Formats: sequence, structure tokens, C-alpha cells
Amino acid sequence: MKKTFVIVLLICFQNQQIFSQSDSLKFGLKGKIIRSLTSSSGSSSIFYAGLKGKQMGSGQIYRSKDFGKTWESLNDGNPIGPYISDIQSISVANDSKETIYVGTWKNGLYKSIDNGKTWKRDFLFPSSDVRSIKVGVQNPLLVYAATSNFGVIKSLDGGKTWKRNAPTVIESTFRFVWSIEIDKKNDHIIYAQTYRKGVWKSIDQGETWKKILDPKRKVCWDIKISENSKEIWVATSKSRDSISSIYHSLDAGNSWDEISDVPQIGISQINVIKDNKRNVLVAGSWLDGVFIFDNNKWSKIDDIDFKEISEILIHNNKLLIGSWGNGIYHYKL
Repeated sequence: MKKTFVIVLLICFQNQQIFSQSDSLKFGLKGKIIRSLTSSSGSSSIFYAGLKGKQMGSGQIYRSKDFGKTWESLNDGNPIGPYISDIQSISVANDSKETIYVGTWKNGLYKSIDNGKTWKRDFLFPSSDVRSIKVGVQNPLLVYAATSNFGVIKSLDGGKTWKRNAPTVIESTFRFVWSIEIDKKNDHIIYAQTYRKGVWKSIDQGETWKKILDPKRKVCWDIKISENSKEIWVATSKSRDSISSIYHSLDAGNSWDEISDVPQIGISQINVIKDNKRNVLVAGSWLDGVFIFDNNKWSKIDDIDFKEISEILIHNNKLLIGSWGNGIYHYKL
């Protein structure tokens, strides 16, 4: 009888929509592939996680209101669409509706205007593969979306209509975009990381582009911009090989230096703590977990025991680290 009771308790726990770990280091969505991880535009403690599932209809979105200690599944625990398996990107607008935009693999763009309770696919969006989404900092109706076939697509009216570059512009610049980042002081300025074509910059909402970094045939996986919009860091590696580089600019991408002695771990993600007290660089990898550059030396965070890292967020010297198969780690620097 006791054995049966224990089994019932385990089954009930596994089917809860709230996931929590008592462990002080790692908690949240353990065993899941974290495809995307982002913060709310209106609250410093609210975060969203997009999952990559193993079959059609398994791509879900979770929200945490306590910096990742507990997670709840949106849309009543269901995927936001019946055919979605991969939530590639999430972006939250700073507007009264708390509009959430979600990019998927093969199922286009989805949108919620009720804080994630219900979702609708935007059938007017011209691409099925949405790699990255960014909502305007100053203008919440400005939305940029990175695609694998049409470059960067934008909307000026909160997703009601979409505009893409002319074919001649795409052919002369880039077609496949891994990720995008917006200048924090001016959301007309946007940076695009492309597939094997380097990093590009636009100062006119994506109408025209200029290549600002050629990473020597390495893939640019991640880009971060400082609060003053002057400093930029770009993480690169050769496919998923160990060969890695981190590039740094002090003048908004006009010139670059390659950071020396970077660990050769297949760097996939990067983030920075930069204030009057600390200047810490955090690098996640495809092959060997997370490393930090502090006090002029690199060291591995041994407590993070999973090798493949998909995202790194920083808040008040705390890290939220998404992994490609073991959920979300929490770590205090």
C-alpha cells in the first residue's frame, strides 16, 4: 500500500505545470532543451523560456516570476500551436498589453496580447523560420525578426503588417540571419549576425546594411551590446567545433579587437557584467559548459556540469543559464 502511494505521488509531481528544484545551483525545467530564454521588458524578475521538443506539438513556453526558482507553463500547459516543436525566440514588448512575440522553426511567428494566455499565428508573416525577434526599445510597435530566407523582416505597427528588403538588397547582403540585437539608445540601429557572412549593421531600421565584422569563416553565434551602446561583444566558433573567438568593439562596431587567450570550447553564448566594481565576461559553449573571465584570467564554472549551453542571462550578478538538454541553471557570481 505504501509503495502504491509513493508511485502516485511521483506521477502527480511529474505532471505538475510548475517545476522547481530545491538545489541551490540548478533548478527549473530539468531535462528539457532550452531553445530560447529572455527577460520581461517590464519586470526584472520575470523570465520566459522556450523549449525544443522531440516531436510535433511539444514546443512549449514557460514563465518564471521569481528569477527562475519556479516555472509555469503558458497556454494551460499546451503548446502554443498544434504543430510546433521548437520555440526559437521570444520577445516581450513594453506596452500596456504585454504583447509577446514568438518565433518558431517551420511554423512562423506567433503572438499573444493577453500576457501569454492565448496565442495566434500571424499568417501574414512571410517566413516559416524565425530565428530571433527584437521589439523596439523606444517604440514598442517596431518589431524586427531574423529569418533564414529573407534576412531581417520588420513591422512598424506591432505586427499588423510586415516589410522585407528587396531581393536585390538581400542578394547583395545576406539571407540567413542567426540573431539580431538592437542598439539600446536608438532602436533604428540594428545588428545582424548572419550564417558565415559576418556581422552587419543598419542605422535606418534595416533598409540598408553595412558589414562591420568578418569572423574569418567562423559562425557568429551571439552578440551583446553595452548599456551605453558603445561596446559590443561577438561570440564565434567554427560550426560546433572547438575553434573559438570573441571580438570586442569600443566604438559601436567601427573597429574590433580579438580577445586573447579565449578558451577553445566552441563558444556559443556570451554575456557581460560591466560596472564600476566588476568587469566579468561569461562564455557558454557547445562542448564544455560555462567559463568566466574575471581578474584577468579564464576559469571554468565546474558546478555547471552540462556541456551544451544555449543561453546566458545576467541580473544583479546572478546567471540564468539555459542548456541544450538539462533545463536551466542558476548561478551567483
